[in-house]
Amino acid sequence: MKQKISSEDKALWRELYGLAKRIDELNPWQWMDVVDCFGISLPDMREPCFVTFNGEPDKWRNVRMLLGWKALYDFMTKISDNASEGEPWLLEIRMIELVFANDGLIFKHEQDFLKSMRIKVSAEFKTPVFRSIIPGYQPWLPDQTERALISTALYQAYGMAMRVENDAMLLKEHLPGQVLIRKQDNDGEWQEAWVPMRQIADEEVEVSIASNLLGALNKKPMIPVSIQIDLVFMPMTIQPGGQRPQTAYVLLAVDTDNGMILSGEIMQATEGIAAMWGQVPARLLAIFKKLGGCPEVIEIKSDRMANLLRPLEEFLPFKMVRRERLGMLAKAFESLGEHIARGERQD
Repeated sequence: MKQKISSEDKALWRELYGLAKRIDELNPWQWMDVVDCFGISLPDMREPCFVTFNGEPDKWRNVRMLLGWKALYDFMTKISDNASEGEPWLLEIRMIELVFANDGLIFKHEQDFLKSMRIKVSAEFKTPVFRSIIPGYQPWLPDQTERALISTALYQAYGMAMRVENDAMLLKEHLPGQVLIRKQDNDGEWQEAWVPMRQIADEEVEVSIASNLLGALNKKPMIPVSIQIDLVFMPMTIQPGGQRPQTAYVLLAVDTDNGMILSGEIMQATEGIAAMWGQVPARLLAIFKKLGGCPEVIEIKSDRMANLLRPLEEFLPFKMVRRERLGMLAKAFESLGEHIARGERQD
């Protein structure tokens, strides 16, 4: 990706990289982690941006700017489930990241941009990278509005890190019920207050199922087969005509006994994660139709999939089984991912 950057934009980017360097030299990861979270609110913002630190000194580390209460809720919920760094669920949360990465963890478009800024990419975890994350899309360079927020957030993060170094309980004092938010007024002055954590429910998934298809499947005999199904993030890129690349998921169905892929439906989350999941039941019914009937057993592992299958259980006589791991599906997904990666490298 060729970069055309004006001298004014380049100066603003240099400021951000300078702030990143200052934070890294402060090395707040020695005493701060995701629990040390605080919010910032600017006059033109509808909801606060929440800042968190995560990682270890001299290793993968980051400062995350979670955009809004829903992003905070989703992030903290996943983290509390012991989700690991680098998992695809991070791409389902609206945020901006400052990460300190090595050359193996930097995307091609980021390497091109860093080169245009004359910033050396290191084999060690020393290269600062800014990433805008929008669900349904690949991480991308922050736009002008996001860069303005990054600048303010990093200044606030630097100051807060120094305060927490002197008072380890500063941001934990009223957890988990409240979070500290620093708010800027129209005159540029800052005040701060403890604000109750907003209770955010999981997004409601609207599901539409064709009753005629359900009726047709009900009339067919059960297929004596057990299948494993899941909707999983697929490491592939969809290029929409020069715009920000989109991400893809695959609704994968495999035979539990032999691992044969029965269906691999590509899906996208550009209209939101909940909207994508809402399409799953109808897609599954289409898969069952192709198979010639409803399978006797459906093995799943996620709560999301279980919640979507329960309404179908009222109309179709399959047995739903929860598993900690779907072994055959995992093997099929790995094989499919390798095939797609080979194709993208050839392109």
